[in-house]
Amino acid sequence: MSGTSLTILLVEDNPGDIRLVRELLAADQSESFTLVTADRQETALAILDSHDITAILLDIELPDSSGLNTLLKIHANAPGIPIVVLSSIADEGLAVRSVQQGAQDFLVKGHVDAHQLTRSLRYAIERKRTEERLNHLAHYDSLTGLSNRKHFYDTLKNSIALARRHETKLALLLLDLNGFKSINDTLGHYVGDLLLQGVALRLRECMRETDCVARIGGDEFTLILTDIYDEEDAATAASKIIDAVRPPFLIDGRSLDIGVSVGISIYPTDTDHIESLVRNADVAMYQAKAETGLQSNYRFFSANMNDRATEDRVLLGELATAVTQGEFVINYQPQVDVKTSQINGMESLLRWQHPTRGLLLPGAFMNVLESSPLILEVGLWVLRSVCMQGQAWLASSDTPLVLSVNLSPRQLLQDDFAEQVAAVLAETGLPPHCLELDISEHALWEDEACAFKQVTKLNQLGVRLALDNFGNGRASFYYLRKFPFHAIKLDRRLTQAASSSTDGADMARAVIQVAHVFRMKGLAGGVETAAQLNTLRNLAYDDAQGYLYCHPLPSDAATALLERGQHLGPVAVASV
Repeated sequence: MSGTSLTILLVEDNPGDIRLVRELLAADQSESFTLVTADRQETALAILDSHDITAILLDIELPDSSGLNTLLKIHANAPGIPIVVLSSIADEGLAVRSVQQGAQDFLVKGHVDAHQLTRSLRYAIERKRTEERLNHLAHYDSLTGLSNRKHFYDTLKNSIALARRHETKLALLLLDLNGFKSINDTLGHYVGDLLLQGVALRLRECMRETDCVARIGGDEFTLILTDIYDEEDAATAASKIIDAVRPPFLIDGRSLDIGVSVGISIYPTDTDHIESLVRNADVAMYQAKAETGLQSNYRFFSANMNDRATEDRVLLGELATAVTQGEFVINYQPQVDVKTSQINGMESLLRWQHPTRGLLLPGAFMNVLESSPLILEVGLWVLRSVCMQGQAWLASSDTPLVLSVNLSPRQLLQDDFAEQVAAVLAETGLPPHCLELDISEHALWEDEACAFKQVTKLNQLGVRLALDNFGNGRASFYYLRKFPFHAIKLDRRLTQAASSSTDGADMARAVIQVAHVFRMKGLAGGVETAAQLNTLRNLAYDDAQGYLYCHPLPSDAATALLERGQHLGPVAVASV
């Protein structure tokens, strides 16, 4: 693993077992181990505070602690250190519970040799390192290193709770870069990414260490200012941001000028709800942008800025009409085996054929649709339509094809959702294994108990389940251990980073290794270049989808594609 000595803490009160472990570790000639021992939980905790421990070998039956409580206490005090349980009891149930509570492995005394012990330690250390990398990815934006959307919302929730308890104020600043889209479109994503990194660096430098700075979208940033005295403190911060962004950025030999629009909402003056605070800052940001265009500006939220809310109400009415008039359509994008070029599946993608605005992508309406009960009706229509299409394709081909459907969190949190899926499958005749439901981690943590219940039922139905957009939230081993997923779908931003940076490649490699450890397929979305595809092949990804293979197609064009043969190489994109 490395040329340096690994410091192992053995928590064990039996001198004979201590001597045996020491001999087993010494027998390994490929690794150098330094063994530190503790015969009580209290002693182990003290050692963890004073020593740099690489891994822990833990007997959970100690004089001052017993059973899983021992593991829970040690893990709580050293969450970043991998733990291998050494037990004198060969109890499979205890082994499973130990892993669920944070242990990396469970070994039975008297049934382990030197090779098994050292291998378990090595694997535990590597798995823990991989988990830490993924957890970092789950909370921080891979491009800028700032907090990501999930971490931002967690921090905002905690900050509001503290402000409420101490009766203080906080300010939320929402930032949007002016003119970024034009730079990105004309000079390319590479220059755009470097510009975003430059902006992130300046934001960190001009804010306090205690301020949470996050990137929550393409060119959208947020800043949480805690414990402010009045609006003037927020105005000062906004002015500092504008001053920091004002000097030109030297990017790839070019001098680039960019402005920033800042919207500010104050807790509890404007609202005491998280979503309303974010929405108010967003409204104020758009007002600032509307007033000065590309010039930098900031505005505080005021009640008369709710025009956008009115626009959302109008859009919601149009969505209701779209449901009754059948204006929604479904496009399909192939999912292709990266080695054989066989089309293994089709992802269904919702589109809105608006009567006056033309074909709209979900970005134009999904946020409003998700906030309405209409999402349940539309989601069920999508599920039934996709299953009908899948059965039609199955009837005309001997090769099975998996149809994937993106689930809204609100769908999964219905008490009878699994029953709805079963009814649709029975109605359409599509075999359950031909349906894959893509579940976002947001749907899991919003109501974990309900989600687990529905996912378990869906798995019992024989439906395939995929954890969607892995690497774009707080997904962790916890979800992969607890939920019976069949596939992990790599977020498109990680797909793009995999071929352009060492860190990106390392993260993509970690994801596919995790997938294969849990016997899941790994699929990468957003594949747009041959370099990205070659990287995915080298990393042993199973399937890929993206513009390099094929743009999303209407159902008739997708049918024609399949009739030409169920193989699709990257060169086929020109003919589709």
